[in-house]
Amino acid sequence: MLHKEHIFRQQINDLREREKELRCLYKVEELISKELPFDQFFYRIITLIPYGWQFPEICKVKITYEGTVFKEPGWEETEWKHAAEIEVDDKVIGKIEVFYTRFRKFHVDSPFLPEEFKLLNTISNLISNYIFSRKLANTLELLQREGMKRAPKSGDTLAGENDVHWKWRLRMVEAISTKLDLHKYGIRGLYLIGSTKEATAGPASDIDLLIHVNETAIHRDELIAWFEGWSLCLSEINFTRTGYETDGLIDIHIITDEDIKNKTSYAVMIGSINNSAKPIKVIE
Repeated sequence: MLHKEHIFRQQINDLREREKELRCLYKVEELISKELPFDQFFYRIITLIPYGWQFPEICKVKITYEGTVFKEPGWEETEWKHAAEIEVDDKVIGKIEVFYTRFRKFHVDSPFLPEEFKLLNTISNLISNYIFSRKLANTLELLQREGMKRAPKSGDTLAGENDVHWKWRLRMVEAISTKLDLHKYGIRGLYLIGSTKEATAGPASDIDLLIHVNETAIHRDELIAWFEGWSLCLSEINFTRTGYETDGLIDIHIITDEDIKNKTSYAVMIGSINNSAKPIKVIE
């Protein structure tokens, strides 16, 4: 009977810990949605995280971001800690460290629960994605401001409303291409097709991109995620500019050497005399 009672109490304790973890994740996601400046965000996040751990009263958090340390005053770091890196665009730009300021019994070889290691990794991923999206949005806003200052080139016209939309889209594609590492993602060429290339794009038009990849070297999932980030940010900026809401602004079409050889689908547009794709960035 006592054994069963012990098991029941342990199950209740486990459920309470999972509830704390879920509440912690909810609070982190809620904070992320407020889009605070980075310094305010980090100072708030270090006060939220301890409540997801088993002993919040002795739990302290330190975040290091691009060389700057965020931590509450009045406590000393100890040997009882675990950490997770903050990684953006394949670069480690910081880390989160969770400390217990006093000793607690070990679970195998650590005072932290296995679920707490997973929780910290999840939080670090949320923060990494948040930083990436904020940096992306800031970069696009800067590129947009710089693009608006560009002096008109020979041949530019102000003939109609769509003229504004396709030119803005073209400038954004050219700006994004400067950030694209062709070798990293296994890309042989980036091309523009569709209404932006044809100078007929309207306020809700997609930006259609043709991506020629090296089939043996392509990092497809990373490539799609990279363009998805830009797509969502451009969509948000376009909504601010025009009032048209979209689920993304970039539509990518991936083709291989085999597609070009067989002249399948969009591949026929590479080097075509009629309706050819416009090269944006190509490996010679």
